[in-house]
Amino acid sequence: MLRTVIPFLYLVLVISGAWAREMPPAGSDQYHVTFNTANPDRIRVKAEITISDSLLYMSPYGPMPERWPDFIRNIRASNSDGAEIVLLREADGKGWVFEEYLIGQTAVLEYDMVLEHEGQDWPGGIDGVAYVREWGIMATGRSLFVMNGKSKRRIRVSFSTPASWNVSVPWVSIDGADNTFRVGDLTELQESFIFAGTHQETEIKREDFTMKFVLGGPSVLQQQKRFAELASDIMDYYIGLMGGIPKPGPGEVMSQCLVIISQADSVDGEVIGNNISMFMDPDGPEFNQMIGWFMFAHEFFHLWNGKTLRFTSTNTDWFKEGVSNYYTMKALYQTGFASEEVILAMLNNLFYQRYTHDPGYGSLPPYKAASGFDKDKHWGLIYGGGLFVGIALDMEIRNRTQNEASLDKLMRNFYEVYGGTENTIDQDDILGKVNKLGNTDFEALLSDHILGTEPISLKPYLKYAGVNADDLDNQLKIHHFPDKSPLQKDIWNGFLGGK
Repeated sequence: MLRTVIPFLYLVLVISGAWAREMPPAGSDQYHVTFNTANPDRIRVKAEITISDSLLYMSPYGPMPERWPDFIRNIRASNSDGAEIVLLREADGKGWVFEEYLIGQTAVLEYDMVLEHEGQDWPGGIDGVAYVREWGIMATGRSLFVMNGKSKRRIRVSFSTPASWNVSVPWVSIDGADNTFRVGDLTELQESFIFAGTHQETEIKREDFTMKFVLGGPSVLQQQKRFAELASDIMDYYIGLMGGIPKPGPGEVMSQCLVIISQADSVDGEVIGNNISMFMDPDGPEFNQMIGWFMFAHEFFHLWNGKTLRFTSTNTDWFKEGVSNYYTMKALYQTGFASEEVILAMLNNLFYQRYTHDPGYGSLPPYKAASGFDKDKHWGLIYGGGLFVGIALDMEIRNRTQNEASLDKLMRNFYEVYGGTENTIDQDDILGKVNKLGNTDFEALLSDHILGTEPISLKPYLKYAGVNADDLDNQLKIHHFPDKSPLQKDIWNGFLGGK
């Protein structure tokens, strides 16, 4: 859209068609990114773009996307002959506009991105915020790239780095080059992580899917082998559970996932697109490390339950997030990272406490808790309440079928039916499938605890696994029956991720 700052004569020319032409074929845009150890807090970008319209903009994603342009400095544009194309900052500060331009014209952009993001407070964690460490620089497509147009494809990104550095990105290299990559479209360009430095990268491949595991910081690197083995084991558990590698919708590519783990004094994490970034302290308290790996395993499972299985609306976030928590616990137990004692402590200290202390507990239906911007406000209802309903469904199905069916079968069936398709899952799909698996009617359970406001108790359901689950002094106390039947033992094994 043309802005009012563009000269009136230019508007007349455009409206009359004197300068307008057909949109050029998408895919000609190229970015070259330069990192420099002499000035590590500044990244230099040079881009050649085919002009589609008057606007230069940055990603609309992130906690405060209007801030991204604030970290762009010394931006200038020129044509292929080197003549300057005047850029004007938009009145709202969210981007820039070409004062004059031709659709289809090649523009050369040059600018610096300064890595001062951590000097400001950001809501919602570390969402897309770039940073500098002794072992390298982490940037995101959100924070780095100035774009034009909406439908660009086959974008080319190359890098220049100091001799001792390497670059890790979630993209496919061009002709095997180490520093030149092909990016599918502008969404993929924005929703990516970039790490450049002296970090170590390990590739974990399964079929046509590759996890690029990036580790930075001396304490993290000391545990490189252990970290890579744990990530590999978690991947194998999810592939075995679901029946295959992630399968995105039609036209989407999910051949690579970048996982960055940087040493830090605290634990935090985020997922952008198909990629994960973590701060972890390998020398910190064991519980903090457990929370860090829980966050990783949870976000990683979203490549299946969230990216492969996609949902119609936020009404099913209790399933996407809560059931993902269930399988995250199972994965950590099955890979040997978490003991049964740790799993039970996590059920109480993390999930039960946040569920029962959620401000919407007993008054807000969990299916409504993720609408708008309420998801972070009602973590307990969605992540905790959804987990407990998932456990209830699994225990009931296992008991009614003599452990022949389970929630595992629902996940595999959803993978087979919905994976790689454009179809999405809603409440009725979930209810219909669990009813069939359990040979019963779960409508009342979902009506009471998901569509309604009645809190759920695990006591009626964990008894099928030979376990007492009581609320004593506002704590979830779980104790095994002194004697268990073979079926109860099998169901408890299934609770922990066994067959």
